[in-house]
Amino acid sequence: MTTDIAAFLKKHFSDIEKHTPYTRERLEEFLRLGPLHYFIPKALGGRFQSAFSYLNVIETTSYYSLPLGLSLGITGSLFLQPMSKHAVPKLREPILKTFVDTPALGGMMITEPSGGTDVFGLTTHYEQNGHKLTLSGSKCWGGLTGLAGLWLVGARAKRGTRLTKKMNLLYVPLSAPGVKVETYFDALGLQPIPYGRTRYDRVELPDYHVLKSEGMSGLRLVYDTLFRSRLGMAAIAAGHCKRMTDAVFERTNDRRVFGKRLSDYDQVQYRLESLQGMYALNHALWQFTGQWMDDHADISSDYTLVNASKLVCSETIQTASDSAMQLFASAAFKKNHLVGRAYVDNKPFQIFEGSNDVLDENLYDTIVSRHGSCDCASVNQEFSRYGLALPQDTPKAVMNLLDARASEYQRDKVLKGRMLAWLFVGALLRQTASYESEYFAQAEQLVLRRVSELAAQAPYLGRVSHKLSSKTV
Repeated sequence: MTTDIAAFLKKHFSDIEKHTPYTRERLEEFLRLGPLHYFIPKALGGRFQSAFSYLNVIETTSYYSLPLGLSLGITGSLFLQPMSKHAVPKLREPILKTFVDTPALGGMMITEPSGGTDVFGLTTHYEQNGHKLTLSGSKCWGGLTGLAGLWLVGARAKRGTRLTKKMNLLYVPLSAPGVKVETYFDALGLQPIPYGRTRYDRVELPDYHVLKSEGMSGLRLVYDTLFRSRLGMAAIAAGHCKRMTDAVFERTNDRRVFGKRLSDYDQVQYRLESLQGMYALNHALWQFTGQWMDDHADISSDYTLVNASKLVCSETIQTASDSAMQLFASAAFKKNHLVGRAYVDNKPFQIFEGSNDVLDENLYDTIVSRHGSCDCASVNQEFSRYGLALPQDTPKAVMNLLDARASEYQRDKVLKGRMLAWLFVGALLRQTASYESEYFAQAEQLVLRRVSELAAQAPYLGRVSHKLSSKTV
């Protein structure tokens, strides 16, 4: 089956000069090959054996098409996995059969017009009357809006006139009375994936449409689902970085400048080695996160692993795209070029499922709240939760920055959080017992270079000594 998927992708997405958005018909043709079956347990008709099953498919798909790889992640991680794990059988079984038998898509709605990061600021809610639920509210920026027919919607319980802190995921089919896509956004990138705003106007649902697991609150269930999606992003990044590497390698070997092959220039070699390192890093990362997800039924408290993974993955997706654009130059500055599209399509990965600045700060605060500080000893203690430790060759400037007094300013926390994310991945790379790569050295150099760059920024962050004016003086 995976051979058929790879052959299909190679046939339709290999030409870097004809990388236009795929059609709905092409998408359905791809889905009929069963890439989403790898998210569905075998007992329910799927091909899931472990997280490696679907992460491998996501990496392969993302190599050929970043939006297509993301679409698999949206449906698989944000819909099929929670549906498989947390829905009652009479809800779960017919829905999963739909995915086995037809080219269906699903998704999750969390973000609202007022924002999405503040979970307790969300206002979409449901009221319960006996075995019936009534859902009301508005959601936006859910990937596959209007295209996916099956949805999980995050909503807070309402009692009387009061919105409680109780939050759950509710299964809501797009076809349900009261559900309406009010508008579609003219999104800047990821063109084949529709985004928009959806209204839920007193949508009536049976109470078994609420996803539940014994011993797990609704909020923890939401976090566990979102965190698994973030951990799967490493497979998207690995596939994308590998494609950028291969495209750049071919380009720089074929093109001659001033009588020399482009690949003979030292700066070009530096970029190529960095791209190779990004691929190796992300490939190792998804192997680690895949094993972690298999071994842990609830990852809702694994903030350090999840945030570090998402931060590094999204940064490398952007850096790889930017570097490829630099080397292709004007040849890639086109909407139908692989690298041109990648240059735009990479941007949302640092925004959705938690803005990176927020996750940076959250990573730092997590370690401080658990261990009382964020010095080297505390970082080592936190890393040990995952069987990791700070590398002994961590640059001294980085160690000194960690051992400095606790940060009070948000900008310090963001910087240190980002540095901690890269340190975490660097520690992970040292666990090579089950992973080998010809680009391992490039990945290690990439990490050391990045943490050193971040540490060097610390003295120059500055301080705001007065309130910023909205007017230009």
